[in-house]
Amino acid sequence: MKASRYLAPAFLAGLLLVPPAFAAPLLETIADHLRQRIELDQTKVGPAPVPIDRATLMQFYDARGYRPLWIDAGGPTPAARVLRAALANADREGLDPADYPVAVIDKLAESAWPSALTDLELLLTQELVHYVRDAALGRLSPRAVDSELFLRTGDIEHLALLERAAAAAQDLDDFLDAAMPSNPVYRRLRRALARYRRIERAGGWPVLVAGPALKEGVRSARVPVLRERLEATRDITVPASEPDHFDSALTLAVQRFQRRHGLEADGVVGPATRAQLNVPVRTHIRQIVVNMERWRWMPDDLGYRYILVNLAGFELEVVESGQVVMELRTVVGRPYRRTPIFSADMTYLEFNPTWTIPPTILREDILPHVREDPRYLIERNIRVFSGWTEDARELHPLAIDWASVAPSRIPYRLRQEPGPKNPLGRVKFMFPNPFHVYLHDTPSRELFARTVRTFSSGCIRVEQPLRLAAYLLADQPGWTDERMRQIIDSGKTTVVRLSTPMPVHLSYLTVWIGEGGTIHFRDDVYGRDALLDNALSAKTTPPLSALERSLLD
Repeated sequence: MKASRYLAPAFLAGLLLVPPAFAAPLLETIADHLRQRIELDQTKVGPAPVPIDRATLMQFYDARGYRPLWIDAGGPTPAARVLRAALANADREGLDPADYPVAVIDKLAESAWPSALTDLELLLTQELVHYVRDAALGRLSPRAVDSELFLRTGDIEHLALLERAAAAAQDLDDFLDAAMPSNPVYRRLRRALARYRRIERAGGWPVLVAGPALKEGVRSARVPVLRERLEATRDITVPASEPDHFDSALTLAVQRFQRRHGLEADGVVGPATRAQLNVPVRTHIRQIVVNMERWRWMPDDLGYRYILVNLAGFELEVVESGQVVMELRTVVGRPYRRTPIFSADMTYLEFNPTWTIPPTILREDILPHVREDPRYLIERNIRVFSGWTEDARELHPLAIDWASVAPSRIPYRLRQEPGPKNPLGRVKFMFPNPFHVYLHDTPSRELFARTVRTFSSGCIRVEQPLRLAAYLLADQPGWTDERMRQIIDSGKTTVVRLSTPMPVHLSYLTVWIGEGGTIHFRDDVYGRDALLDNALSAKTTPPLSALERSLLD
């Protein structure tokens, strides 16, 4: 439905206040006012700081002969009505309508005075930029929210935006929609947001009270409540044969719900499943809004082929031409060693990798063991070097007085050789970055069976690394599964450079919608949802000026 259908009566009234006989002189007067205001740098109207500099405004309006973009002979133009409606309904994009001065816009639109209509023209121009920046790039800067978000957000060239908007004024609805993030996941989140708000308006869903576990075959007065809860989110659509009976259809519905929430899909409603069932719809709405903001921080073009690692979902996806061609389980950093968020290009693989132990792990994990027994290093095939330079001498672990080594100043470099005890396993995937984070194999296979997989020291363990390696090397001549196995069996460290770098995007998505339209929610294991939600909620619009308050009185 077109945004222009959602208009306040006050704004519509503005279309009727300009008699035709006065239209041309009025537009000339507004043009003169625009020129004077811009030349004097007196363009601020709304409560927010003017997002457009004077030079840009002057260049844009000078090219138009200072002809208004938003006002014509009949008052506010259809494009003005579309923009006003988009601001008033900004919550559809997961934005906050309170951030935009719709009430001031409506009041100015009621006036026939040239000065007020000049204010309206300037205000709509600045709010176009304000709205598009918020919707396309995000309301907040990632690093201002979380110091572990290392994302290169884009920018918008204001003059080009205004020129494109002016050229598309007859179809501003389509122009604004095209300005939103184009990623299909964002678009699906937007639809999910509308759906969950409809659920909220209908009263949400019932709370399932505590009690014994519910499972197939059970009869209980709580079963109809469970069914109603699952019907609200379309996990079950078939009618009940007996209202209080937990039947096989309900088992399938519970399993579907559990899979969508990252729970063990056993079909039994125990404490963990009941807790997820009872999460209020308002909480899920806020989760969706938070994740829409995250997608605004992502580049529109992730690559023709790319790897997307969702730290919150403990998953890795390989995407090619917009389609997921591989999904693998991952293990990510512990909550106190959180994996950072960033993007980089994978450039090479290393079979039978060595592991140079990072200083933090050396200090916190390795040194206490070595102080107890230096043979810890020998048993694990860890070599010790006198320093971090290429010509550093190798030292015998038993020749070092480890008790006298200060944890804050460890001079030695420790390197674990390839082998069954090497935590990097048989292969690592390198996308050079300043955080020393990479994907790798692991000998600890049992951890992939867990539903919550936060066990690493920051790097990302991959469940089927050789499958991923085979995919990455498939277009490189001579690479077969047999050759890869021969290299691994040799035990020799072998570096293989990719003929085409593969973009890798580390993300933190607690809500996503699969290609089949199924919505998934995950717990906020790193607390990043809470940080972002608090920051979005705390973001307030500057107070109205005296002029703006007088307009609303």
